[in-house]
Amino acid sequence: MGYTGLYIHIPFCVRKCAYCDFTSYAGRESMFEPYIGALERELGSYGAGDGAAADTVFIGGGTPSVLSAELISRLCKSVRTNFELAERTEWSMEVNPGTVTEEKLNAMLEGGINRVSVGVQSFCDAELRAAGRIHSAQEAYNTVLGLRAAGFENISIDLMASLPLQTAESFKKTLGTAAELPVRHISVYSLIIEDGTPLKEKYDSGEYPEPDEDEDRELYRYTGEFLAGRGFERYEISNYAAPGYESRHNIKYWECTPYIGAGAAAHSYTGSERYFNTPSLEEYISGGGRRMGLERLSENDRMSEFMMMGLRMTAGVSYAEFMRRFGRDLRSVYARELERLVPTGLLEERGGRLRLTPRGLDVANPVMCEFML
Repeated sequence: MGYTGLYIHIPFCVRKCAYCDFTSYAGRESMFEPYIGALERELGSYGAGDGAAADTVFIGGGTPSVLSAELISRLCKSVRTNFELAERTEWSMEVNPGTVTEEKLNAMLEGGINRVSVGVQSFCDAELRAAGRIHSAQEAYNTVLGLRAAGFENISIDLMASLPLQTAESFKKTLGTAAELPVRHISVYSLIIEDGTPLKEKYDSGEYPEPDEDEDRELYRYTGEFLAGRGFERYEISNYAAPGYESRHNIKYWECTPYIGAGAAAHSYTGSERYFNTPSLEEYISGGGRRMGLERLSENDRMSEFMMMGLRMTAGVSYAEFMRRFGRDLRSVYARELERLVPTGLLEERGGRLRLTPRGLDVANPVMCEFML
């Protein structure tokens, strides 16, 4: 049986963070139950009897942990009813400190969730306030300990670099605190100042100085070295894991393998097509706007994505897999790019794979863009 990845979007949160431009809505508690009902109908449209099977499930948001224990249970039951799950399914759910209760944790465990991703971002209260987070550093710390005490063994946390008010010293302190906790996976993302966000307005007004790119790169290098010394291996540009605890669901994205997206604004990928649901809560709940956008990908599109996404991983891309998917030799398709970039020391060929060197990872985006056909 061929397994896919299943992503479920919960577009609700207590309050939107100052940097967030995701499809999420605050203050819509009255829509929680109707939204789960709409999700149940969408998941039911796949139906296990029709061959729908998944070996990774990821419930993301927004803040999925704003849902009640009852709604979490209903959602998990709908997944199990409508999808044939692999024996060792990785089932993740995002939670935010300040929204977790013992009742919700029990509902998650009983529902089958076995991996939890905690949105921490920082262990500095001033930075959390500047970013518009609803929790304190101590609440974040206690949330991780509470998850472990409840029985979750596979815990991931998200951190951010170049936050407002953050210094190199405060970031290093946050990273040190994270590494001391019982976590198996750490994601570290650099702040992106998105148009239309409250944080963008504060940067534009001069309230906060623009992030220093050189310092951000230095923190990136420090992160890799520090976490490597504590048993976390970088396996993707921004992701570090203890051996065997890499995010199998996210690897599906980076390896360009098919996945299903359910919920408002969720995207799906078949291997040759991409489609997405309406971002409108009202339209989604009413039963409309599913698969409203469809993009058919050309072979050049698919080869470009395979390269650009695959190079995000430290393992790089496989020549044999490229040939299997496209029936063409990677060295032939990208001859000019390889001739230009490999001698610079930004890329290397090893063991039948092409990958970014540590120096190449430092400037990954412009290098990866060279592979856009």
